[in-house]
This record gives sequence, structure tokens and C-alpha cells, in this order.
Amino acid sequence: MSLREHERRILAEIERRLSEDAPELADRLGSFKNEDPDVPTDLGLRKWRPWVACGLIAAVTAALLVLLFVLTPSAPQPQEPRPGGTSENSESTDTTEPDPVPEGEAVERPPEPVG
Repeated sequence: MSLREHERRILAEIERRLSEDAPELADRLGSFKNEDPDVPTDLGLRKWRPWVACGLIAAVTAALLVLLFVLTPSAPQPQEPRPGGTSENSESTDTTEPDPVPEGEAVERPPEPVG
């Protein structure tokens, strides 16, 4: 922010009085003098820095979203019913296989017909 003309005159008067009253102190303070602190020193460097930072943030965010999409397990898909009104989840009515019997237990079987 630039100083107004009135403020510049006041500062110039302060500098002049300081130089007259304490020349040694004025020399020391003069070593810190900058031409104009409001003017950026390198315009080219300051123009692209924010864009690089924004680009990096966008790239990291996109990479995290892709990683999240890839690593998230998919939801189970509903199964279509089979023709005939049966589905894979219903219990089978086929009794061709006997139930397994634990070892060591006797199994009573009906007598086989002779004939």
C-alpha cells in the first residue's frame, strides 16, 4: 500500500531532522532502506507459484479419489430370480443325498424289499 503525499512529506521531514540530530543513527537506519517495499522484486516468480500449489493440491486430491474408488469393495448385486420361481437362495427340495451321520453312530435303515 502506497503512502499518501502528506504522509510522505511527514516522513521526509522526520528523516531530515534525524540526519541533523543523530547522523550516526541515521546511517545505521539507512542501511535497512528499501526502494519501495510495495513493489514485488520478481513478478515472474510470484505469478506461477500459486498455480503450482493449486495444481499439486488438485493432483493429490484426484489421486486419493481414484485410490478410494479402486480400494472400496463393491456392493453385492441383487440376483435375478430363476425361471420357475426358484432362486439360488431357496432351499433345495432334492433329497437324493442322505444327511451326513457322524462317525460311530448307528444308522437305522428300513429293510430292503426282497424280490
